[in-house]
Amino acid sequence: MIGRPDLFVIGRLLEAMATAGEPLRRTPLQQRAGLNYTVFQRYLDYLQRQGMVAAAGGTDDLLALTPKGLDAYRFLADGLNRIFGPVDGGPAPRA
Repeated sequence: MIGRPDLFVIGRLLEAMATAGEPLRRTPLQQRAGLNYTVFQRYLDYLQRQGMVAAAGGTDDLLALTPKGLDAYRFLADGLNRIFGPVDGGPAPRA
């Protein structure tokens, strides 16, 4: 269970999914987000309960952002870029 979620962790997961261009399996998603298994599983469960991530293609093996998840990614990316500036001096991410 997550008390107050870490927005950077959520952002990493949402970004990994938004920029993949296709649904991801759990292990590649975990690797793209750079999270250990325990943290990954806790936040993935949280995002699924919030309706931001769902199974894709009729199987639990593939995960994708829902429209709500994509909106959340865009909101977080925009807010973080406004506060901290673009990562590596590049443009703000858009999916």
